[in-house]
Amino acid sequence: MADEIVEEGGTAIRMLLSEGTSVEGNVDGVSRLKYVRLVSWRERLRAAVDASGRTQNAIAATAGVTPETLSRVLSGVHAQPAFETVVRLAHAVGESVGTLLDEPAFVLDAEQRAEVRRVIDYLRAAVRTSVIEAQSAPNAIVQRTAEVPRSYYLRGARVVFQAAGDSMIEAGILDGDLLFVVPTRAIRDAAKRVVVCRVAGITLVKQLELRAGRIRLLSCNERYAPIEVDEENDFQLTGIVIGRQGSVAP
Repeated sequence: MADEIVEEGGTAIRMLLSEGTSVEGNVDGVSRLKYVRLVSWRERLRAAVDASGRTQNAIAATAGVTPETLSRVLSGVHAQPAFETVVRLAHAVGESVGTLLDEPAFVLDAEQRAEVRRVIDYLRAAVRTSVIEAQSAPNAIVQRTAEVPRSYYLRGARVVFQAAGDSMIEAGILDGDLLFVVPTRAIRDAAKRVVVCRVAGITLVKQLELRAGRIRLLSCNERYAPIEVDEENDFQLTGIVIGRQGSVAP
């Protein structure tokens, strides 16, 4: 729907018109018949697809839909696509949903969109940190005065941590054990290994899992859930644990 102004004899009448609507009105005693064709959201989407300079296959991939779905939406075969699908397609061609649906109240300029993204990123980071803090307490404490045994030193260990708690008990690491760590930032080398790392400022000893480019930190105790981390924002690898010293694991 959109506003249309029809003027006759100095008098204006505002009417809500749908695409292709014939409107008959009486203004100052004069009957007028007017055919009004308004641009639909589907035509705006087609225009945005053309203006993007990208193929429909590429746009469909960005939107997370099949090329067939995009084609049906553009042609009108898919008469009532889900609103989520329309949102995805709008974003894929760089349009706001408000512009596509001709709702100016929902159109944001570039600066406003950037501010919204900053707020969303901040909230995501805050939620992620809260989840990590709820799931984890520091369970690796650096021991700056402890010495690395010669056998581990020759293998590259340079840092000593003390384990705390029982989250790694099934890996043979008990509360109070000393852990000898080879410093490294090579995440791929640390995959499937027990590591010491920092996540959201919390120092942890966990098993590192690398899956589809995403990092997960696993406890060796079923009471503790895995932690999903973001290497760019949260995660810092300290090193790989190559040995321990302490009580015999039960």
